[in-house]
Amino acid sequence: MGFPLILRLSLELPEDGHYIRTTRLLSRCLLEDMCVMRHVIDDVETIVAELCSNVIRHAQSTSAKFEVTLEYYKPKVVITVRDTGAGFDQNAVRHVGSMRDDGYGGERLGGWGLSLLDGLSDKVDFTTTDPHGTTVRVEKNLIYETQADAEQARERDTSYGGSVTVSAV
Repeated sequence: MGFPLILRLSLELPEDGHYIRTTRLLSRCLLEDMCVMRHVIDDVETIVAELCSNVIRHAQSTSAKFEVTLEYYKPKVVITVRDTGAGFDQNAVRHVGSMRDDGYGGERLGGWGLSLLDGLSDKVDFTTTDPHGTTVRVEKNLIYETQADAEQARERDTSYGGSVTVSAV
């Protein structure tokens, strides 16, 4: 990675939409505490929500759980989401704005998620997880409110802040 880790937050969550809000708020609170610019915080919160929503809507995991990891470094946050679902083929994704199953017996317009991730992120990687599932790794560069805030993050960066793991049952 090249940069010392400030903080790692790891969540193991059920494939339940109620946890999307909690995950968004955790990402927001940590970045606010680091005095990151609000528009960057909004982008990260949206990225986290989109990644979690995709798992809940599409993964159909064997375990009905997925993992979200947020790793904070001075220059960036790395968001990783892993599931044990059916897998993901980027070539099979329908076009933006096309009709698709809404999961409730109806149809909806969809397909904006990948474009949204590409637009808000500095780097997005999809990896097939063996034997099944998908891992998505997203990087977002951080911009701080002031130079003093950036220096404070640099000081945290040199002393490895720690790790928090949360599992929802």
